[in-house]
Amino acid sequence: MNLLSVVTVNYNSKDYLARCLESLHSHTQVPFQSVVVDNASQDRDFSELQRCFPKVRFLQNEENLGFSAGCNRGIRACPARYYLLLNPDCQVEEGALDRCCAFLDAHPQAGIVGCRINHPDGTLQLACRRSIPRPSVALPRILGLSLLFPRSKSLARYNLTYLDPGRTHQVEAVSGSFLMFRHELLESSGWMDEQFFLYGEDLDFCYRAAQKGWEIYYCPEAQAVHYKGRSAERDPGPSLYHYYNAMEIFYRKHFLQQAGRLQSGVIIGAIRLLYTLKRWKANLSGRSMVTSAR
Repeated sequence: MNLLSVVTVNYNSKDYLARCLESLHSHTQVPFQSVVVDNASQDRDFSELQRCFPKVRFLQNEENLGFSAGCNRGIRACPARYYLLLNPDCQVEEGALDRCCAFLDAHPQAGIVGCRINHPDGTLQLACRRSIPRPSVALPRILGLSLLFPRSKSLARYNLTYLDPGRTHQVEAVSGSFLMFRHELLESSGWMDEQFFLYGEDLDFCYRAAQKGWEIYYCPEAQAVHYKGRSAERDPGPSLYHYYNAMEIFYRKHFLQQAGRLQSGVIIGAIRLLYTLKRWKANLSGRSMVTSAR
């Protein structure tokens, strides 16, 4: 079995994909195999990329099956000890994969590790380390309290802004734009849930892993740059729908049974109201309003 498989699901991001693959091959010392799963992009001609990266395996879906299904197909195609889910609009920094593999080697209870993900200007993308959005965690975020009190351990749990971004921390979830995990997770907690078409699948995957006793870590010694949401910007309507639909799927799957009817009605109603408001704003501005997406 190979040490590491890097799985990249592409949708209309071929220009970014070229830079992503270049960074992988330029900045990684550990042996790895790379597979790109294309979800029926408008431009399906990958001949130039195949010429530049002959060792990369390209798989093409006849229709857009979503991020989770694309990841699952890539994982099946390239069995390995470790897997890295990497967005095509990410560029890894020197040694990022090496450090994450070494971290998993040194911490057998760590099932998942994520790196420090930066915006192109070098600032931290808050979604790269976060808590599971339980109602008690999500409500301060919805009300804006987490922005007002970013150092509060009770109000700022959504993005963990009270933690030092330069230190390694055990967290509840990391971003699916750069998510490395052990093969054993597939056996213990299951594969990516394909009812999540886009967004939310990383939270679900981390949550299920933690329920099976695995630890999840944010490791800032490894870094990547994420040119966030580039394919979604071309058509904000579907992106907004999938983002808020993922919220509702996640809540129904993990918290509906333990919540009362009134609480569930309020939370689901709030999600749908936020979607309506965000779509209205997106239509007015002509751009995507999903600011916390992976």
